[in-house]
Amino acid sequence: MSERVAVLLYARMPEHRYKVAQAERIVREMLARVQAPYAAYSTGKDSQVVLDLVRHAAPDVPAIYGDDEWKLPETDAMLDSTLNLVRIPMRVRHAEWFTAHEDSDLPDPTPTWAANMGYDGCFLGLRMDENAKRRLLVRARGATFYNERRRIWTCCPIAAWSVRDVWAYLLSRRLPYNAAYDVLERLGIPLAQQRIGPFAVERVLGCGQLAILKRGWPDLFNRFAAAHPEARAYV
Repeated sequence: MSERVAVLLYARMPEHRYKVAQAERIVREMLARVQAPYAAYSTGKDSQVVLDLVRHAAPDVPAIYGDDEWKLPETDAMLDSTLNLVRIPMRVRHAEWFTAHEDSDLPDPTPTWAANMGYDGCFLGLRMDENAKRRLLVRARGATFYNERRRIWTCCPIAAWSVRDVWAYLLSRRLPYNAAYDVLERLGIPLAQQRIGPFAVERVLGCGQLAILKRGWPDLFNRFAAAHPEARAYV
């Protein structure tokens, strides 16, 4: 049985339905607390679920995408089909040898950029099972908390979800998702290890991020490596 068939069966289970109901409640409570929220959007599976949960309750909430210069073609297609999308180019250092938009005159993002733009709430697709740091954060602050450093309310409605919950939600509702996941599945990468995000992020470089890019999108990898030759050391 494929992993995707298995999660469709799981979608019918009371455990998953309970988690969905809890996430919907968390979203409603956050919306009652803030006046100008947004949903952080990467086109990844977690942010897609959060965007859907939020827009069921508040259809006009914008999706904000930090435009990171290098993107998969499937990510571009997903962005083009997303309504009420705000693209914000980010000059972000990802690794010692790679900074997105490094040659541009874009300012480096500040912690308070969202508050400075008038937003008072942010919905994130953060999940506790991704790493220990996120588990500690949610256990200490809860799924909704005020971020003093960013001066904004932050809500993580699917913090208690597993990868299986995320895919059960997406597939059972036949929601659009980034087709790059289909490429990753064809490469034989398990659901729990499938990642779509910025290129050459230092914390995951040693996990084969660029080797997967080369296997699945060789032309794109070659263009990236031509601009950043250091990438070839990781494949």
